Amino acid sequence: MNWFKQKRIFLDYASATPVLPEVMEAMKEYWSRDFYNPSAIYKEGLLVKDEIGKNRTRVARALGVSSKNIIFTAGGTESDNLAILGAFEKSKEIINKPHIIISAIEHPAVAGAVAEVVRRGGEMSILEVNEEGLVSVEELKKVLKKNTFLVSVALANNEIGTIQPIAKIGRHLSLFKQKQGSVYPYLHTDASQAPNYLNINMESIQADLLTLDGSKIYGPKGIGVLVARRGIDIHPIIFGGGQESSKRAGTLNPALVAGFTLALEKAQRDSEKESKRLEALRKYFIETVTKCSDKIIVNGSPKNHLPNIISISVPGFLSELILLRLDEAGIMVSVGSACSLDERESGSAVIKALGKSELSEATLRFSFGRPTTLSDIKRATKMLCQVLSEENNHKLKA
Repeated sequence: MNWFKQKRIFLDYASATPVLPEVMEAMKEYWSRDFYNPSAIYKEGLLVKDEIGKNRTRVARALGVSSKNIIFTAGGTESDNLAILGAFEKSKEIINKPHIIISAIEHPAVAGAVAEVVRRGGEMSILEVNEEGLVSVEELKKVLKKNTFLVSVALANNEIGTIQPIAKIGRHLSLFKQKQGSVYPYLHTDASQAPNYLNINMESIQADLLTLDGSKIYGPKGIGVLVARRGIDIHPIIFGGGQESSKRAGTLNPALVAGFTLALEKAQRDSEKESKRLEALRKYFIETVTKCSDKIIVNGSPKNHLPNIISISVPGFLSELILLRLDEAGIMVSVGSACSLDERESGSAVIKALGKSELSEATLRFSFGRPTTLSDIKRATKMLCQVLSEENNHKLKA
């Protein structure tokens, strides 16, 4: 059968989401009509600046903070870098050899920025996770130091979907800071995968710095946000003009700001309904594929997980081979983070951190989104079971 004559099914929404039609409509006027530089002081530029200000207020309202806490960036990677390197450079004013703690399953944007902290003379500790991918506050207590300036743990992991106890970590760090009589350590969380499904109100999360990315919430690529709570001070890492309260230089793109704003509002408004819908699809997927093969292992936490991400390992099978077979059948999935070339070459670092090194090159990620239907899941599971059966028979004959 020629599968390309059928609809291709996208099951990699953790890597990218399509821009919603209403989001595209909100952006349209800024491409050619209201294209003016918001830093200009003539009437048209001031009007665009005012629109950005209104959108900034809407973003702040969705997150439960003041508009002064919102820093627009070019995406999640820049927000992570600004949080980590910005906090590091500021902390050097009062801390000798600043120390940072990250979990063993952080996104490459976080891990890469931390590598730069170390290159610049800082110290690093890795907070290990259990077999479900969860960090422990008790383990965090063991690695905290007087010179710790930042703890960075993602709210929800992009490969296995595990949701971390960020609020619990935040409460412990507040007590630690009180005892130390210090403003440090800050708590940063990359929440890029979370807005579609979780409450990301800053007061509830108890984080000091929070990263968001437009491309994960059905908004445009090329825009993100770093939320910095009141009293949190960081150095800029991009220099030039005094935009974004002198925390991030560069002319803002009003179209991207408008698109991000509406996408975030919709993500939060629809989160409960969409979570229930996708959790049902997730349950169906897992029940179906584990019935067709008793080899399949589901990674992550059975209870504390996003509803749209499923990571499975199939011992004895090479994940890239299965991915290519599924691609031929019109099913688009991934072998891990789309942002890491190293992982595609050497296996998933997240799966290794779970204590499953032998499965790091035998793991696939399926991630659902707003357009995903039960029909899509039925076809995807049917094809996955068929591919595994065919590959297994091929091995037996060999």
